[in-house]
Amino acid sequence: MSNKKRKIRLGRRVAEALDLPAEAVSGMPKLTLQGREAMLVENHKGLFECGENIVRLHTACGILRITGEGLTLLELSAERLYVAGKLCGAEYEP
Repeated sequence: MSNKKRKIRLGRRVAEALDLPAEAVSGMPKLTLQGREAMLVENHKGLFECGENIVRLHTACGILRITGEGLTLLELSAERLYVAGKLCGAEYEP
């Protein structure tokens, strides 16, 4: 098992023991979908690509691809990304 996977599992156990959300200690991304109009991604590791129809970003789980039409970044900080538009999908790249 890789060190990365061990750290993620340890973070989950610590969060569970302290009754905290897993993403608070493990660095796992938290995705909040607001209908088909917006998505908030917390705990991302950086923006990889941004266009009108696609947003790709690094996360602890890999590259997250958000697709849609008329996508606009409304917020981008070191830990949060908020994208709005007509969302069609979100998936991790293989």
